[in-house]
Amino acid sequence: MAVIDLVVGRQPVFDADLEVVGYELLLEPVDRDGADTGTTGGALATASVLYDAVSIGVSRLVGDRFVFCDADRSVLAGSAPLVLPPEQTVLEVAPALADDEAVVAGCRNLADAGFTIALDRVEDLDGCTPLLELAGIVKIDHAGLAEPRLARLVAQVKRRGLLALALGVASSSQLERFQELGFDYFQGDLLSAPQAVPGRTLDAANVARLHQAARLVSQQCSAAELEEVVRAEPALAYQLLQIAGVGADNGFRRPVRSIREALVLLGWRHLQSWITFLLETRRGSTTDDEAITTLTRARMCELLAQRSYPALADVAFAAGMLSAFDMLLDMPLDDVLATLPLDEVLRDAVARADTPVGRIVADVVDCQHGRSQDATRSGFSEVTLSGAAIAALRWAIDASKHASS
Repeated sequence: MAVIDLVVGRQPVFDADLEVVGYELLLEPVDRDGADTGTTGGALATASVLYDAVSIGVSRLVGDRFVFCDADRSVLAGSAPLVLPPEQTVLEVAPALADDEAVVAGCRNLADAGFTIALDRVEDLDGCTPLLELAGIVKIDHAGLAEPRLARLVAQVKRRGLLALALGVASSSQLERFQELGFDYFQGDLLSAPQAVPGRTLDAANVARLHQAARLVSQQCSAAELEEVVRAEPALAYQLLQIAGVGADNGFRRPVRSIREALVLLGWRHLQSWITFLLETRRGSTTDDEAITTLTRARMCELLAQRSYPALADVAFAAGMLSAFDMLLDMPLDDVLATLPLDEVLRDAVARADTPVGRIVADVVDCQHGRSQDATRSGFSEVTLSGAAIAALRWAIDASKHASS
């Protein structure tokens, strides 16, 4: 299964007390020493940064602070999915889009959903009125602005009750002057150079399965039909669980406990955009052995749960699958869980806690690793575990063959 190494660039944003209030996600890639490695642009670059940020984990990137993100027209007008938590996200909008009715309408919907709108690189408020009425922050580019004009612009922003953010703070004298002018936020290399945050995700690279998912989403089929496709593709399931809790149609962040719940929560509009994005940006290829091992574990957990806790069978499948992702991603399980908006029941099960599903997952992992014990934690006999393992392996092989056909 293709593991993708990710690096997301970020630059801190500071308040008047020089405390970090948030981080801007950078479209230009940076290496791990903070140096620019090139320039990207357009809707695909924006979407890539958003998905990479969610894959690494919003909590790892910004903690409980704000995430500032450049938003292109496709995001603002609603044709591309927005997979960041509304209550933490500041969307940066170019002033030139103030005349775009679809963008203004989209920004109004985003503001109503809890996102903060920021006008980006403003030099003059003339012509920005439609967006100013929705904005909470104005990012001011002082380069090329004479001192009197800059002072007037900051005063205009403050009179509107908006926060003023100074871009490109490069010297101590600039910082002092911007503080005197009444800027609320500050960003620039003087305070902190761009930083690189590494992470990993899995590439949903099975083209046949992606096309099948796209067809089902376009037909707005039942959640059960689409779930069958996603269940058979670990990378798809992983990415779905990553974005579902922060990209739901209702605009609110919430934890999830199963693949079907994630599908329902995300909604058809975001599902369509997500599948389309994966088809456009796939970067690797899968191997059958890794996929089959992961699917076998998930199905085995589900089969055992059906015997004792049928209401938790879907949780058991998701838990079994996710419990293998430390192996797939070659990273600690705690780091994997940090990227996922899981509810407590599912999280405990993945971590093999002393819960009904957690005990099943623990026994299944031991079984796959060939570790036998006198008494299983779940209470199932070795014969029952072996039977479930055989049935699960058959299902995993069939699911993999179906995806390749």
